[in-house]
Amino acid sequence: MKALVLEQKRVLTLQEVPAPEVGEAHELIHIEAVSIGGSEYLGFNNPGIRPIPNIMGHGFTGTTLEGMRVAVYPLLACGCCLYCLTNQEQLCDEWSLIGVHSDGGFAEQASIPKSQIFELPEELSWEQSVFIEPFANSVNAWELSKASNMTSIAIIGAGSLGLGLVALANKSGCSNIHIAELSHARRNAAKTLGATHTSTKLNETYDIVFDTVGSAETRSTTISLAKKGGKCIFLGFENPMHTINMSELIRHQKELKGSFVYSKSQFCKAIELAKNCNSSWVKNISFAEVEDTLTRFIEGDFTHIKVALRPINKSFT
Repeated sequence: MKALVLEQKRVLTLQEVPAPEVGEAHELIHIEAVSIGGSEYLGFNNPGIRPIPNIMGHGFTGTTLEGMRVAVYPLLACGCCLYCLTNQEQLCDEWSLIGVHSDGGFAEQASIPKSQIFELPEELSWEQSVFIEPFANSVNAWELSKASNMTSIAIIGAGSLGLGLVALANKSGCSNIHIAELSHARRNAAKTLGATHTSTKLNETYDIVFDTVGSAETRSTTISLAKKGGKCIFLGFENPMHTINMSELIRHQKELKGSFVYSKSQFCKAIELAKNCNSSWVKNISFAEVEDTLTRFIEGDFTHIKVALRPINKSFT
């Protein structure tokens, strides 16, 4: 089968690799759509914890040999520790991600444990399905925030994570949902999902502020936008380190919380949430276009709301 292999930093090659072995507890998935987002362009630019060579792509959907349309839950965990038993698999000491620590969706096929696949609603398009994995991250962050319909919300970044948070805030009945985003197309998508105010920069203060980017600038902005006693929820990984003015944090009693991936129940909620997305928001690309797309992301070109690799579908829109 064909697979796009990360051989080293910023080097992807299309290779013919052996078809995956399928054990009794696994399903062979013919991959239809792979989400390309922050994890992919950051991994492309710095493989980090990924073993090299690596087949990236942890947010993907496809069909089984029987023709069932499925989404792949990529998080693997031990299943028996305290965290796993309390629906917090992402905190398991044994956690790993399909598409990061093992072969993922940048290929025509994948062998996936049956416990990791969930059937897709018939009405959900393949384009909508690429929002499932990032939206699952949004569900986790939203639930950690404990926001209510009376909460004022600010979201930094309207990529997939930010759009998922907008949809969740709107679903919860929030009347103050403000977005900071540079891309005009993404601001419009946020409005469609229920954002009440969008701009390139926010100047008010809010009960809860979500940072979906993770740069030094957006983290500082997130903390400054939070009201006294407010919450800051961090999802983005762009910069691994950050310096904080602890005196301000202590005096204003602000709460800082990290949000990392999701549980299976949150992943299932994201399948339903993805129905809110418009298929036209997604640009489908081939193997040959992935490296250029990731390079443009690194350079800050987010012209498209969402990009999806379509490994076996030649009908690109």
